[in-house]
Amino acid sequence: STARTISLLRLDSLCLLRQISPHRVFCLYWDSPFLETVQKCFFRYWKDSNTKNPQRNLRVFCDIKLLWDAYKLFYGHIVFQGGVFLREKIKTFLSVCVLVIAIPYIVTLLFQGNGPEGESQGTSLPDKGKSTLTVEVDGQELEVEEYLAGIVALQIPLDKESEAIKAQAVIARTALLWAAKHQEELPKSMSREEMLELWGQDGFETNYQALESALMATEGEVLTWKGELTQPAFHAVSAGKTRKAKEALGTKIPYLKSVDSQMDIPASDYLKVIFLEKEELAETLKKAVPEANVDAQNVVQQISVLQRDSSDYALEVQVGETTMTGEEFRNCLGLNSACCYIKEVEGKVRIVTKGLGHGIGLSQYGANELAKEGNDYKEILQYYYKDVEITKENSE
Repeated sequence: STARTISLLRLDSLCLLRQISPHRVFCLYWDSPFLETVQKCFFRYWKDSNTKNPQRNLRVFCDIKLLWDAYKLFYGHIVFQGGVFLREKIKTFLSVCVLVIAIPYIVTLLFQGNGPEGESQGTSLPDKGKSTLTVEVDGQELEVEEYLAGIVALQIPLDKESEAIKAQAVIARTALLWAAKHQEELPKSMSREEMLELWGQDGFETNYQALESALMATEGEVLTWKGELTQPAFHAVSAGKTRKAKEALGTKIPYLKSVDSQMDIPASDYLKVIFLEKEELAETLKKAVPEANVDAQNVVQQISVLQRDSSDYALEVQVGETTMTGEEFRNCLGLNSACCYIKEVEGKVRIVTKGLGHGIGLSQYGANELAKEGNDYKEILQYYYKDVEITKENSE
């Protein structure tokens, strides 16, 4: 072959040569058929990376994904200006194939890394090398920050203010470590697969970034009172002010005091009104407390709130011949809260509730409103939990 000779190789019209500039005339000369069966094979680029010496810098990129079912390989010559440019045997060709496969993979890893746009960012967590705190879950040791992500994802919508999410992260971490220390049942958590199923791909990326940001910003931080881990209760919406633990639980917990939370009033769940048929209410109560002996005709008269706390939540409720706590009454009827009022209106039973949840500790709606006003997560936590400290939990 000479430099001016152009030999054409027929590959059943499945090989495409592109981007051949005028000053880079080349040819393919094959001693034997290179491929007997090739499907969807093409060369992407033929480029000269060094214009000063074009005869020595021919770069060939193949799309290896589209090359398959190739067999009966032989070797050939690539002839370029000036003579034979390269003679490769099968093993050299295979080596190039390995490089073609490996290089994009390596480059992808280098660019992807743990950056905010990388796929791994969606499932990464704060730098675990900084903490060795672990908890045991189903007989397996997991790092606290790893298990914590699923807890926070369950406890608060991740489209809330970032400072409110950070506050919830500190609460969740404190509750998790308290439960582990006292060998109590751990808070429920979500796996990444469950998050993906719940949010979808687009929602997963957005929500996990918010979640990860909150965990990283508060890594290792917990709420303590006089050096001990707290039990930081929280709820969705208060009835205008939170409850004292001593009144609601019968136990004095110094940091769980009643605080004003009027910012909850605009919440959609602040006030709820439902109407029930007398028969429906009586049937529900009979199933929940058979010993109450209520009858449909006089069911409203057979229900009486005997005691309320200073935040107006029912503490004790008389139902027929049975007495139950306000929370028990709330649960058996599926009410939003124990801050409830029952009245007969036009032959039906009207039940009005204020707030959502038990009303103790931090109000998530109120925390979000405080965040909108410019308060950071530490200020929010210290507003709802009195005399607490935010400290870094060590691994000891």
